[in-house]
Amino acid sequence: MLTKKQTAEIKSTLVTESTGFPLVFQALGDSGRFNIFRMLMDNHDICVTDVANVFDITVSAASQQLRVLERLGLVLKMRMGQMVCYEVNLENAIAKQLVKLLKESNLSR
Repeated sequence: MLTKKQTAEIKSTLVTESTGFPLVFQALGDSGRFNIFRMLMDNHDICVTDVANVFDITVSAASQQLRVLERLGLVLKMRMGQMVCYEVNLENAIAKQLVKLLKESNLSR
């Protein structure tokens, strides 16, 4: 059984080492967003309309899903004229590790 001191140390470590992982896992826990992220791993500059067409969803729904990934820093948004396109943000450490993990485990396909 943990002592009070050990319990306090664990609590302080959990609070101070808080990262974005819970939010990332929550976002990628949605199969639609997970599949969109996987698609962006293997394809660059994918536009919102392309995502909508691939997953048979509305452009609005695709945009909402991509916005969640963008807010977490997992993807980058780029304007190409009137089109809005996305790609995985490999400058983000979490996104970079996710890509590595998914490619090593063959979950990218």
